[in-house]
Amino acid sequence: MLGAYALMCAIFGTTFLAIKVGLGAGVQPFFFAGMRFLLAGLAVFAFFRWKAGATLSRQQWQDATYVGVTMTGMLFASLYWGEQYITSGLAALLAATAPLKVSLVEQVQRKGRAGSGNAVFTPAKLFGLVLGLAGVGIAVYPTLQGGTTGTLALIAVIAILLAQGTYAMGAVRSKAALSSGVNPYLFNAAQMIAGGLLLLLLSALFEHGQGQPWNREILGAWVYLTVFGSLIGHGTYYWLVRATNPLFPSTWTYVSPIIAQFVGFWWAGESLTAYTFIGLISVLSGVLLVNWKVLQTLLPSMPARQADTLQRQEQ
Repeated sequence: MLGAYALMCAIFGTTFLAIKVGLGAGVQPFFFAGMRFLLAGLAVFAFFRWKAGATLSRQQWQDATYVGVTMTGMLFASLYWGEQYITSGLAALLAATAPLKVSLVEQVQRKGRAGSGNAVFTPAKLFGLVLGLAGVGIAVYPTLQGGTTGTLALIAVIAILLAQGTYAMGAVRSKAALSSGVNPYLFNAAQMIAGGLLLLLLSALFEHGQGQPWNREILGAWVYLTVFGSLIGHGTYYWLVRATNPLFPSTWTYVSPIIAQFVGFWWAGESLTAYTFIGLISVLSGVLLVNWKVLQTLLPSMPARQADTLQRQEQ
């Protein structure tokens, strides 16, 4: 269980650098991302369709399309494009703020409903939200001190943060869809297909004639992102959802940004400054505060879910 969790965190923590490697070799960002998700989605969908005869209803396809456009298409369009102008470590730190946006969207959607106490922004949650956003500002500050380069970096940061708003809407819709009993692997495959198609559409509209022919560096990064990032990483994520609960695997956002910072420093020579560490600590602390009450329910619920999963596997 913990080994699978560690593997998932390690994979997700290194995908930001793999994206940077491919972009550095001259590949078009939208095409690069689109090919990753479309082919991974088709492979997973075909496997589960063949193995178990699983399928999706019209409503489930609609949910998957919405999730694919918001969580995969729009988020990764901004992330891949943005990593042309910011470091992989900073991109990972920005991604770590996603739970803040999810909590905000849930608050808006659940306000006034019965049983929504955990969605209410208590003083602790508000402080966590402010702390997390302040951490982003601290971490981004050195990057913005570079004239034209700094302006492009600022645009990239804003684009990624805005796209995380759509990610949050998709995450909330995904949570509702998965709770209806849909096959999580098939649902994930369908949303990757939808997101991949949107990314390829963006590539056709904006990247015609751009970029370099694919070389070994680009191909290697694409294979790593597709096989490890999308197939193994996301497959492990959904296995953990079934084996534990929906929250536990999502805590990768607390671990992977730390991995990404040090991998970027070690492999690509990205700088690690006091701003980086202070910003990272602030963001992760803010996310922890916002989700503290939910996290308190995590450990007590895990043993029962794990035992239930093992029992099903033995039958």
